Amino acid sequence: MTAAIGVEEARGRTEPGVSYAVARLHQRLFASISERVAPYGLTTLQFTTLSVLSRHGAPLSTSQLARRAFMTPQSMSEVIHALERNGLIKRNPHPNHRRTLPATITPKGRRVLAACDEAVSEFEDSMLSGFSEKDRAAFLDMVKAAVRNLGGGFPYE
Repeated sequence: MTAAIGVEEARGRTEPGVSYAVARLHQRLFASISERVAPYGLTTLQFTTLSVLSRHGAPLSTSQLARRAFMTPQSMSEVIHALERNGLIKRNPHPNHRRTLPATITPKGRRVLAACDEAVSEFEDSMLSGFSEKDRAAFLDMVKAAVRNLGGGFPYE
């Protein structure tokens, strides 16, 4: 039988808690992805935005991208302008809402994203070194379930 660790028990514990370990993982992920996408002229947030556009497959507005990439609309606007300036995305007026400019990934954007995906995949292999394929799948399932539990997305498959 498992129970939540009480405050008194947690104080005497020498191992870090889940929140601390996940925060450290986030720090290392962000820094490592930044290092791997920088040679392609991208920031981590720009890489994330291209990934979201590619996975979604249809044009997305700035606010839709912001929600999916966990950014504020203001931050996403800056990312969108940089990606557009570099020819990695294009925006065209929405047929029914002329002020809305949904973004799509360009062929150049797909090429850059493919190179970045390869570099990030190599990093993930390094991060998960020693994990079996079954453990990797279970780890991903657990992380996605934790995100869902906190209302952060990842629909059930």
